[in-house]
Amino acid sequence: MIYYILLLISSVFLIVLQSMITDIIFSNYFMFEISLVIVIYAGFHLDLMKGTVMAFLLGLFVDCVGGAILGLYPFVYIIVFWSSFFISDLMDTEKTHVVIFFSFFCVLLKEIVLNTFYYMAYNINLFLNTYYIIFTHALVISLVAPLIFYLMDRTGIFLYEN
Repeated sequence: MIYYILLLISSVFLIVLQSMITDIIFSNYFMFEISLVIVIYAGFHLDLMKGTVMAFLLGLFVDCVGGAILGLYPFVYIIVFWSSFFISDLMDTEKTHVVIFFSFFCVLLKEIVLNTFYYMAYNINLFLNTYYIIFTHALVISLVAPLIFYLMDRTGIFLYEN
């Protein structure tokens, strides 16, 4: 039970931090999604129930802060978590190149799902005008993902030892 309470508090902190980094560093050019990398990390390291709840909460908070359609980001984050959870049995997820390529794939998957939804719901085709931004977004997130994975591993070791 304490896990879920701490998860709620840390999720809110993570989304606020993510929003601040996006506003300060990238000037809202694209959203620097630390939460998506955390969901991928959880898919590689957590069990199915805890990770699904975490992906749902992170997606819900991203929806609340970002102003998107309620339920769209939880859906995408759960798909990303489940894919990384089931892929983790098939690949060696501790290697850096696997983390980079899988993060790149997950960011592209998220953007394709979001753009497909916006096209189906509102008849707005965003992909033709923004594919450079989507590619840059996926590239930046995938190159930063090993650093975030390393920090998460170090944090886990620090908390476990103390």
